[in-house]
Amino acid sequence: MDHGSDEEGEDYPLLIEQRCYQEDDQRDGKSRTLQSYWVRVRQPSPSWIIIIYTCYQIIFGILAVPELNATFALICHQRHTGQTQKDAPNTRDLAGELQQCFASEDAQADLSRFTMYGQMIAGLLGAISSPILGSLSDRVGRKPILACVAIGPLIYEAIMVSVLRYPDSINMHWLLVGYASQGLSGSLITVTSTSQAYITDLVRLRARARLFSYLQAALSLAASLGPVISGLLLTLPNSLENIYKSAVYAHLSLILIFLFVLPESRSSHLDNAERDESTPEQNTSETYLQIFLQSLRSLKEYSTFLQRNIVILAGIDMFIFGILIGLFPLQLAYPAYLFKWQPTTQSFFTSMVNSWSILVLVLIFPMIMARVRRWKKITITPSLSLFNVGELGAIQASLALQIIGYVGIALARSPGVFIFSSFIVASAAPLTPLLTSCLTAHTPDHQSGQLLGFLSFLHAIARVGVPALLNATYSMTIGIYPAPLFLLLSIIIAGLLIASMSIRTSTNTL
Repeated sequence: MDHGSDEEGEDYPLLIEQRCYQEDDQRDGKSRTLQSYWVRVRQPSPSWIIIIYTCYQIIFGILAVPELNATFALICHQRHTGQTQKDAPNTRDLAGELQQCFASEDAQADLSRFTMYGQMIAGLLGAISSPILGSLSDRVGRKPILACVAIGPLIYEAIMVSVLRYPDSINMHWLLVGYASQGLSGSLITVTSTSQAYITDLVRLRARARLFSYLQAALSLAASLGPVISGLLLTLPNSLENIYKSAVYAHLSLILIFLFVLPESRSSHLDNAERDESTPEQNTSETYLQIFLQSLRSLKEYSTFLQRNIVILAGIDMFIFGILIGLFPLQLAYPAYLFKWQPTTQSFFTSMVNSWSILVLVLIFPMIMARVRRWKKITITPSLSLFNVGELGAIQASLALQIIGYVGIALARSPGVFIFSSFIVASAAPLTPLLTSCLTAHTPDHQSGQLLGFLSFLHAIARVGVPALLNATYSMTIGIYPAPLFLLLSIIIAGLLIASMSIRTSTNTL
């Protein structure tokens, strides 16, 4: 028994020791697994930028409706209703004063002019700063530029909070400084192009189109989800100031995420030489004007009908982009004037229209195009066609839908007709991707960078010129006839539709 107990005594610590080794091995294995997982997470990936870009856009989607109403409320207070109430400074009910100005033609005109000035300042400075920031992103990395882009909106929102808190002490013209900061930081154009550059650093050419489409989906998601959130927030007390305070914190958080969380893509597996060879479109040291002139020279190599096709398609794309940028605030101010819509109503209207456009893009349009391809008999040799089956017809149908929709908005005298007409306009959502697809089909792959520079320069012009035209028209005519803006849009788009009918689809004419 003693011997057995000695064996038991000798075996016992060995078993304990073996068990300890096994537990240590398991802990080491788990530690190595967690460590390898963390290393994988910290590697630069397109998923990082897509998620953060979506958050960035959702912030702007939330601010879309409050932006209009905060500016309108300040105009009402400082130029109209507040002028007769100087006895109690800094205690104004801005939301209550806003209700009094919805039907004021003078206030509507002031809002349009102020929006025009702000967009012109932001657009002109953005056209200058965007290529500079793009060039810097190639040198210093994507992270600092993305953080810089978030600084401009942060400054604007801080100014807006100050003006909303002290509307009698701080003039709302300080908001123009905020617009200037947004333009200098590049805003939407720079954050989109830098995000695309981040993805380009990491993936090869054939995978980029799919990932770029995710960025476009993020824009649509923000346009649909943001107004729903803002509509709920606008029902709270002192909602405008609190929304902009939250936006300040959100952009501060984004800056920290860009600087300290987001992995840098420029130190990815591609070395500089390979990256420069594989991504010629990222040579952003050239200005938009230089790329534009280079693109014009390259157009001379094409036949006359190809040149005409490119010019017509690019012109349509330019005006549609400008309308998308400049029309949104006016499309909210108009029903507020005509139907006395409250901010919450505007938010849910915007969300519904954008949700419908997403449904058209991802479900209805692909189904229609698939049916058209099955029904339509191809009458020319596919290799000689510059367009996929039905693409040109879809462009022309989208333009026709916009004409019908804007005429309906101009003639609308009830909310139901206005909403139905707005849904018709939203049904033309596939127009922009269709135009891009058709334009790229006209140029060889090695000149796609020149085409993007060409379109970027036209977009920079459209971002300034078209919103200025729309706001000037609205401000000058709101007191005479309430809907000439939408009639003007119908005429312009009708001209684009007529021009599209001269586009040739086949290379047989070469």
